[in-house]
Amino acid sequence: MQSYWSQGPTSVSINELCRRAGVSKPGLYREFGNEDGLRREVLETYRDLVLHQLFEIFEKDQPFQNALQALTELAVQDPKKTGVPTGCLFDQMRQCRNDLGPQTNDEIDLTWTASQTRVKDWIDRAKSNGQLGLEISTPTAALFIDAQFASAVRFQANGIAPDQIREFLYWAFKGLEQADTCLAPANQKQL
Repeated sequence: MQSYWSQGPTSVSINELCRRAGVSKPGLYREFGNEDGLRREVLETYRDLVLHQLFEIFEKDQPFQNALQALTELAVQDPKKTGVPTGCLFDQMRQCRNDLGPQTNDEIDLTWTASQTRVKDWIDRAKSNGQLGLEISTPTAALFIDAQFASAVRFQANGIAPDQIREFLYWAFKGLEQADTCLAPANQKQL
């Protein structure tokens, strides 16, 4: 997982992974079937260990603004303190899914669905609690939040300063608060 995360899911050969892990190639294939099975297992482990932190934010009973702040802090956490690579392995796998096998793509789809379900449930709770009174549809809001968070994590991986990422997310999420002053797309009513 660390190798795929830090170097990219298609940038490390099976031979190199075996060398780093101190296992034989036949042993790796016995355990995972093939490289696709290994990548699928890596993504499943990543979801359970890393994305779990993100999912907890959406599932926690807290004000919407507090959750946005928690998302911001998660995006700018110091990788030196956490001991993990920068960026998001799930996002990297989504970006290169055409180069990955069917098992990994199935896991990408499952992880995406689980993530979006959690975000949509969180948005619906915020709307029902009066903390998010937007006319924006829940699926569109979920995509918007995913895109902003993914951009912030990519910025961090590219060396953008945490304060600049915080400011980026502040303004991005501010749009959720200020939607009543924004113009709606031409095919929708004004907010």
